[in-house]
Amino acid sequence: MILGMKVRKHDLQDMLKFNPSILEFHFSDSDLDLELDNNFEQQLIVHCYEYFDRKLLDITSKKETNQIHSKERTIELVQMAIDKTKFLGSQFKGTPTIILHPGGYSLNEVDEVESNQMKSEISHSVKKLDFKGGNFLLENMPPYAWFFGGRWNSNTFLSASEMINYSKETGLKVCFDLCHSQLYCNKNKKSLIDELELVGPFTDHFHLSDADDVDGEGLQIGEGNVNFEKIIPILNKFNDKSFAIEVWKGHEQGGKGFKFFLDEIIKRGLLVH
Repeated sequence: MILGMKVRKHDLQDMLKFNPSILEFHFSDSDLDLELDNNFEQQLIVHCYEYFDRKLLDITSKKETNQIHSKERTIELVQMAIDKTKFLGSQFKGTPTIILHPGGYSLNEVDEVESNQMKSEISHSVKKLDFKGGNFLLENMPPYAWFFGGRWNSNTFLSASEMINYSKETGLKVCFDLCHSQLYCNKNKKSLIDELELVGPFTDHFHLSDADDVDGEGLQIGEGNVNFEKIIPILNKFNDKSFAIEVWKGHEQGGKGFKFFLDEIIKRGLLVH
């Protein structure tokens, strides 16, 4: 698989020491002003900010609230990130890519009717975005997400079947986060291996970390219940696809946590180039 590294501007030089083929910048809302001094031999991926001005982005939301932007405002904010990605892309090799969490948030559990209404908005909203000249990937959600000191429910883009239906409807690939899917599988008594086998052919980029229970994400390899011994042979089928490691605080101390994960997953048989 093709190695990508998660970066922010301040740790860029540390991540370049890994000799990645891809640099994945995780944007905050301040990064719309990001300037880079050099040209790069890597491809660019931007992970879109998940909130802007202390409000969550959500391409399924029906109305503006004090904590969630409206669908219309979210689309405007995502377009701004897409435009910035394409602008920065001129300093990188190949076609730039942007990754987006679709949202579907609620503080309380929602019923199936409301959940299906949220899901139906995803493709409709994506079709309003102009990403010509770039690649656009939606990322699967965890069942729960932590924002602003509270735990939010994620009600969309959780299952392989939903991702596949989206991909077939739009003709677009997805970003598959193994950790998010494992959390979804833990909650719903499903198999991550089955989910990966199904959605793998519709995936362009993978996020890798371990996971535990229903909301323990971004764990170091071996700290959760992802069965990497069974997962790695499946990932090796997608040798021409890319991945980035998403271990919590993995960038610290020159990328010590990222290096441990990478060394360990290679030791266990992942083919990396």
